[in-house]
Amino acid sequence: MPDTGPSNPARVVFALPHMEQVPVKKDVLYKTVSGMELRYDLYYPRNFQPGDVRPAIIFIHGEAPPDILKDAKEWGQYVSWGQLAAASGLIAVTFTHRSSEFFSKLDDVASDVSALLDEVLSKAQGLGIDANRLGLWMASGGTPVGLGLLLRNAYPFVRCAAAFYGRMNLAPVRAKIPASVSDEMLRAYSPVYHLRQLDNPQSIPPLLIARAGRDGLRGVNESIDEFVAEALARNLHFELHNHPDGEHGFDILNDDDHSREIVRRTLAFFQEHLL
Repeated sequence: MPDTGPSNPARVVFALPHMEQVPVKKDVLYKTVSGMELRYDLYYPRNFQPGDVRPAIIFIHGEAPPDILKDAKEWGQYVSWGQLAAASGLIAVTFTHRSSEFFSKLDDVASDVSALLDEVLSKAQGLGIDANRLGLWMASGGTPVGLGLLLRNAYPFVRCAAAFYGRMNLAPVRAKIPASVSDEMLRAYSPVYHLRQLDNPQSIPPLLIARAGRDGLRGVNESIDEFVAEALARNLHFELHNHPDGEHGFDILNDDDHSREIVRRTLAFFQEHLL
């Protein structure tokens, strides 16, 4: 199985009052590549007024084949996360990026994520976004690019980040990735590798890591455990939330108290560091 995020209507198992009534600006173009138009959506708090400025969370979706990812921002998972963020007083940016085709085209995804960040920063005033107070949320196969970029670059405008059931090391799936992709490339997108290279770990913004105890994707939990051990050794500012019975995608697949508590805490984490 590819390292995928669920491409179905399933929504996050936690809800806030009136979240489905938040205003949404749909289908803003941020990049055209190889004839493909890449777009993003903006979710605003219900009390947002012209001239207001709010911090924003940028949601980086997971990995799947191109035909599945073409409408990732429309999945119930990302629509409901966008609504939850807006109902929590923040602006949410959900977007669709290209597939890495199981980590064989990681630079393509990094280029798309960087283009989205540039779009948000350059148009922040018109979008009502505080360009100095951004958070990143990423999941699954989106984590190597999202967290990899954050660890490799000085992004003072990113104040915090959350990674749900994210791959922290691509070495465990080396055998499934084409030989044309170098080991150096895989290290470049392995967050644990960059964590070990950091001269100043305290420069990394606060992190929230969510782990699914029954994650069925090979190597995911081992890579999270490896990252957490290194983060502890380097005294990083982070918090870990483990769902003992959670599956990969527990925020939409496991409707239980553990899932709801992790989602609730994630929203509070962003509020604490952004608002």
